[in-house]
Amino acid sequence: MTPAVESLPVSLAVFSVVAGVAMLLLFRAVSRPDAIRTARRRMQARLLELRLFGDEPALVWRAQVGLLTANLRYLRAMLVPIAVVSIPFVLAFPYLEALYGRAPLPVGSSTVLTLRMRDPFGATLPSPRITAPPGLRVETPAVRVPDAREISWELRAEGPVSQPVRIDLGSVAMSKMVKAGSRGGYLAQTASTSPMAWILDPGEHLTGAPAVDSIHVEYRGLRLSVWSWELPWEAWFVAISMVAALVGKSYWRVAF
Repeated sequence: MTPAVESLPVSLAVFSVVAGVAMLLLFRAVSRPDAIRTARRRMQARLLELRLFGDEPALVWRAQVGLLTANLRYLRAMLVPIAVVSIPFVLAFPYLEALYGRAPLPVGSSTVLTLRMRDPFGATLPSPRITAPPGLRVETPAVRVPDAREISWELRAEGPVSQPVRIDLGSVAMSKMVKAGSRGGYLAQTASTSPMAWILDPGEHLTGAPAVDSIHVEYRGLRLSVWSWELPWEAWFVAISMVAALVGKSYWRVAF
């Protein structure tokens, strides 16, 4: 599906600024400024040597080795604080992706809803029944792929929808929220019984269905625009948070 395009939400811009300042302060708390400054000055000194003694092969070679050593020391001094600062973003990424990286189905478009079983199945599996809410039509019968442990249906959005699709598998009933039409807010693609899968795509959790692994519905991607620039939310987040961090760098005297 073609990605949707929307204006950059104010909430993402504000969150990016706050995140940039928070990451800057966290970097300051866990970094070693003296080691970073020393390594950076040594790199600058070696670069100056290369410019001053460019016609002396022995000195150039020594400066290159010193530059490599200073660069490695700089990277070592930066490694731990960068890793620590990255942890909050990695944890928040699935939530931000569900908020700013996906758009509801356009009215008139179709998608595939897939039920994935935990174990391989055959003819003994009860025939699943799917019930769609008003505005959503089931266009195909259940398509079984035993090797992949999957059962799929094609759904078409005939109007705005923000209700769950119900699936009955024998005596077990499950549901998966499907949204179509206008901006849908938080959009989880997968409802899963696995704790790890739920962490990677949070929002919906299946209970009371031990034989089922997940229910997945595919949404279209979303690009955010400012004037004529259309970029994924990750690019806007990185750009705005970096600007916020650079503005606060001199105020809090943080060494990079």
